[in-house]
Amino acid sequence: MLVLSEQQVQCLIDIDELIVALEQAHVQYSTGNAVMPVRLVVPLPQIQGRITSMPGFLTQDNALGMKVVTYFQDNPKNNLPAILATILLFSTKTGKIVAAMDGSYITAIRTACASAMATKALANTQTAVLGILGAGVQARAHVQALAHVREIAKIKIYSPSGTSAAAVKKEMEPRVKAAIEIARSAEETVRDADLLVTVTTANEPIVKPEWLKTGVHINAVGSHRPDLREIDGATLTRAKIVVDSRDAIMAECGDILLALKEKSIAENAIHGEIGEVLAGIKTGRESADEITLYKSVGIAIQDVAAANLIYHKALERRIGTDVEV
Repeated sequence: MLVLSEQQVQCLIDIDELIVALEQAHVQYSTGNAVMPVRLVVPLPQIQGRITSMPGFLTQDNALGMKVVTYFQDNPKNNLPAILATILLFSTKTGKIVAAMDGSYITAIRTACASAMATKALANTQTAVLGILGAGVQARAHVQALAHVREIAKIKIYSPSGTSAAAVKKEMEPRVKAAIEIARSAEETVRDADLLVTVTTANEPIVKPEWLKTGVHINAVGSHRPDLREIDGATLTRAKIVVDSRDAIMAECGDILLALKEKSIAENAIHGEIGEVLAGIKTGRESADEITLYKSVGIAIQDVAAANLIYHKALERRIGTDVEV
């Protein structure tokens, strides 16, 4: 078994290669060439945590894997992240484990690269202004990934206190060609954005439809529980909605589920999966003025595709530690 640390994983990831791997994985998933159940979340109130399993198999990539995620809210008191992840890969001939790697960085970068994948497929070619609501790990990853698929002249970022946004500006501005501005409000961030990313922990909607610029593309990332949402029904009604997985969205996405419950969107509001768009089964953007929205909750095939790419590169470069199991 090959063991890869977070630092080793980071040095093996190439964003452009990962975007391509995710495109291929989503096409496989949406055309029946992948196996992936909805993630299993097991609450553990006895130990104030939870554990989540996310298995998946990509037929054409011949890649079998599973991500295991734990959440322990008191971890920061012990200088550990609240959320920790490990990805396991298995032999498709014997089922024997062949690799174990840190999954925290993979989760962050594959999520942002999936948004970049959707941006390539759905956004207008000219997207000079990027607006980001939220200023955590995902904001940083999205700045990095989106710069690979669009020429961005200006980035506006908003966090309620402004402190986190200032930290992102300091860290990321030297790494991208675009100027990063700290916005004073969510509205200021959204108003003239050609690309909009929502990566918050909001319980209630943070975007109003009247703020949206004609032709904007939205990557809605933050909400991934049935009781949380960043986007309201009125905003969804204005947009062509494309998702990572219908099954996953209908199981756990508050943005969609709450809007359906309120009857602010129709049962057929989801236009299609991004894999269907990439495969040519469903249309993507049909006009420059159209508003498009990619809603993701993060799915196992993304982790398997990323881990498989990293594993083979690690073998080629002889990186990692071999452990007998």
